[in-house]
Amino acid sequence: MDVAELQRVVEQGEGATLEFKKSTGELRQAMAALCGMLNAVGSGTVVFGVTDDGAVVGQDFAERTLEEIANESRKLEPKAELTTTRLDLPSGKTVIAVEAHAAEPGPFTFDGRPCLRVGSTTQRMSRDEFDRRVTDRLHARKPWDRWPVLDWKLDDLDAEEIVQTVEDAVTAKRLSGVLGEKKEQVLRRLELLADEGLTRAAVILFGRNDRPAYPVGQLRLARFAGTTKSEFRDNRQYDGNAFHLLDLAERFLRETVPVASRFVPGRMARIDIPKYPPLAVREALINGLIHRDYSVGGGAVSLGIYDNRLEVTSTGTLPPGITVEKLKGTHDSIPRNPLVATTFHRRGLIERWGRGTNKIIEECERAGCPPPDFEDTGVSVVVRFWPVAEQPAEPATPSVLSRADRIVDIVERSGRISPSEILEKLGESINLRSLQRDLRRLRAEGLVLVEGKGRATRYLPGRRRK
Repeated sequence: MDVAELQRVVEQGEGATLEFKKSTGELRQAMAALCGMLNAVGSGTVVFGVTDDGAVVGQDFAERTLEEIANESRKLEPKAELTTTRLDLPSGKTVIAVEAHAAEPGPFTFDGRPCLRVGSTTQRMSRDEFDRRVTDRLHARKPWDRWPVLDWKLDDLDAEEIVQTVEDAVTAKRLSGVLGEKKEQVLRRLELLADEGLTRAAVILFGRNDRPAYPVGQLRLARFAGTTKSEFRDNRQYDGNAFHLLDLAERFLRETVPVASRFVPGRMARIDIPKYPPLAVREALINGLIHRDYSVGGGAVSLGIYDNRLEVTSTGTLPPGITVEKLKGTHDSIPRNPLVATTFHRRGLIERWGRGTNKIIEECERAGCPPPDFEDTGVSVVVRFWPVAEQPAEPATPSVLSRADRIVDIVERSGRISPSEILEKLGESINLRSLQRDLRRLRAEGLVLVEGKGRATRYLPGRRRK
């Protein structure tokens, strides 16, 4: 740096990456400013020998000055790359410029304190912001859901849910060679059990509902009176594993969201037109369970139903590089909890990563309702649905008949059929558990019959529909 270059730097004025100090007598404040710049943009410069108003005055220089700068810079953690430049002025005074660049991800601290540069000022970073950045740094090295949970054991997991996951994954042809394996072997194959113990993902996915403890998820369900949160008609809260919470949310939807039913002359098959597209809402709930920031205490996936809209909210923000606008088009998938996402995919509950929001938009369009709104509030992500417009009755087709009617049709046409074959003919993204729930209702009504057990289970036509 020469005098002319120094003058160009000074003319820029103090800002997000530049700080002036009259002398190294303000060394601690200068290093705090560099810490704030590293946290804000990853680099910055402090110039000693320049006043706040940009006057180049220089300072007396002694050999110990560089040593003092080096000693103070060691208090920056993690280590940053520092370059110190000395410029002697014609007056005999000296200007010293110290440039800092992040050598590794932050957050950075100076003498144990995190700072953040905001404009031309240096502020103390909040504890919440510091903790979030630490979590992001650890996640970049090892995803949050891969970390072990030492106080959880195999017996704390829902064995039936694990078996159901294996059966669904085999049916979806996304897992092979696991039928009959022990629980421990299955979890190791799914990378949910490591030498250190169960992972956080294992607890999120399969934690027993009678052992509610971190980091098992939380679900909040509400039906509001009107268009604001001022008055509840129904308000529920549940703890449990992700699959259990998904079942509870879907049950709440069926109980709460009105469905218009019509009958077509000449056929008793009912046409169901839900107020909100169920597959789109289900996809939003699954996305919330997969991408929720489980590290945030008190967080949850929430389903709120208002008179004029439905909202699915998930604690956490969008991943770096993903914006609300990108969600509406082709975008990369950056799952916050990759092991959780992979297990949902194996179970057939999601098609492939990065398609969730596109599928939500497509289902809304197919149902004839306005496109959904996506919002990142800074603490949570919201998917907002608007109701389906009133539509005239149309001839009944397989695509608009209720799922129960289609299941009965499939069984009647086949004569004798297995659950996996029914799933294939349905062509819907539902899991085996949901199908079995529907079949139990149809058996209770006498519309289908069952024979055999386990893998030999087959369904036969029951009484004829009128």
